[in-house]
Formats: sequence, structure tokens, C-alpha cells
Amino acid sequence: MLHQITEELAIGNAAEVEKIQKIVQQGYRTFIDLCPAQEGNRLNADLVEAQGLKYFSVPVYRNDINQNSLEMFMQTIESVPKPIYTRCVSATRASLMTLLTLATREKWTESQFFERLASIGFAYPPDSPPDRFARAYLRSLSR
Repeated sequence: MLHQITEELAIGNAAEVEKIQKIVQQGYRTFIDLCPAQEGNRLNADLVEAQGLKYFSVPVYRNDINQNSLEMFMQTIESVPKPIYTRCVSATRASLMTLLTLATREKWTESQFFERLASIGFAYPPDSPPDRFARAYLRSLSR
């Protein structure tokens, strides 16, 4: 799966070599994996880099999404070759981190964030960790 968010940013859940090769063929230069090693879903950096991508691990825990994770993701986005493909198992954390980065840059409101999320085919269950974090973070931006 690949959802292009901007010319420089895409998200998905690619884990197979064939899918990673397609990402390379589409011109992506960097692969950010949000799965922590403890989940058992993080990809092998050597496998990704063998396909021609720069690999970065930015662990974001499903049930402990926090400001530090978002800041580390934002710093990584700023410092790596673009375009960037960000992945996790379901693309939920990838959508959250990527869209919150854009919301910060572009000063989106909470409703703008959730409209954009819906436009790429995502919705977070009410009161789930991604929903709570997004709402709290976006409210903190508007203060």
C-alpha cells in the first residue's frame, strides 16, 4: 500500500521485498519504519537498504504515542533525502505522524487534520491512542 500525501511524503505498510522495490521504482529515496523492535514487525535495515533506500527506524509504540516520538519523526523528516516513504503495520501511525507533521508546518486546525485524514481513507476509532494524541496535540498548537 502506498498513499501519496505530498510530493515528498508517502505512507503505507510495505514489508515485502517486491513492494519495497515498487517504492524505489516510484522514486522514493528514504524509508522510515515506525515499528519498534519489540513489536516484532520492524523491517531489517539491510533488506531495505539493499533495495536502494536509506533506512531509518523511528519507533512509535501503538499504545504510547507521545510528543517525543513525534519530535523525533519531524527531525528525521527534515534531515533525510526526499521523497520519503513512512511505514508501519497498518499505516495508522504513519498517517498520524506524517499528517501531524504537515499540520504543524501548515498550521492546520483539528478539523483540517481530520478532513485530510479522511481524504486518504483513514479514520481513527474514537478515543483510541492515535485519536487522543492527535486531538491533544492539535489543541496544543492552537494555544
